[in-house]
Amino acid sequence: MPPLIEAAGVVLVRPAEHGPEVAVVHRPHRSDWSLPKGKLEAGERHDVAAVRETFEETGVRCILGPSLGHRRYEVEGAPKRVRYWRATVHDSVLRDADAEIDEVRWLRRKAAKELLSYDDDRQLVDVALALPDTRATIVLRHAEAMKRLTWQESGDPLADTDSVRPLNDAGVRHAYDLVDILAAYGPRFVVSSDARRCRATVEPYASHSHLSMHLEHALSEEGCEDDPAATTAVVTALLGIDDPAVWCTHRPVLPTVLAAVAAGLGVDLARSPFAGGLDPRLHPGAAIVLHRDGAGVLVAVDRVDA
Repeated sequence: MPPLIEAAGVVLVRPAEHGPEVAVVHRPHRSDWSLPKGKLEAGERHDVAAVRETFEETGVRCILGPSLGHRRYEVEGAPKRVRYWRATVHDSVLRDADAEIDEVRWLRRKAAKELLSYDDDRQLVDVALALPDTRATIVLRHAEAMKRLTWQESGDPLADTDSVRPLNDAGVRHAYDLVDILAAYGPRFVVSSDARRCRATVEPYASHSHLSMHLEHALSEEGCEDDPAATTAVVTALLGIDDPAVWCTHRPVLPTVLAAVAAGLGVDLARSPFAGGLDPRLHPGAAIVLHRDGAGVLVAVDRVDA
């Protein structure tokens, strides 16, 4: 059996006078019309690839919205899996036609479905257009930190202070990998626990994006342990921020943070279809993405693996 080909793409949506339009691309080498998509590069993530391929094929720098799942099919006898997201336009540049994509069209639903060559793409257009434009709030567990015992035995003058325990080498590398991952969802507000390991996790993204970092002691382990009500109050206030955001916190704090998210957004953790997505068990450097519409209503929840 040939190895599985991994790819990623989007249903790219923009507002227009008579209703939303989606981008469709013409591939001259295949003589077809399809949605923007392409194969992953070596070691690349699906979400990062979806953004990269969309830019390469359309000239649009997009922001990912809710996941639309994946489609599987065969290409020349090899299995292929394509993960898709609903996406919106951040900005764009003029793209010249080439041998890969020689035309990009923005079309209303009916015209797009008539032009698209594949049933899967037509179905994805319907799924995407049933969803509103959203903004992302990313709840991020900090990247892998130095073990507590290793830090305590390090000989560092501050080794008895856990809040200054640093990321380990793998965590530092992950923090830089997070730049492209976070950028795919476009956060413009960066908030972190004041602990060193959290600050170091989101600092590369904040620096790359020319954003300030807002520190919240209530999102730290010590702050939440001392006053969990303050953590709940901070989360409630953060939910009122309109900008897409990333919040970086700790494993022991995630249950309090996500319970406050559920309460603030009216999610019944016993019965809501979103409850599974709000499970606080995250690996270091993993995240939960809350997709909310313009009124702040939760539309979808995605989990971003480390």
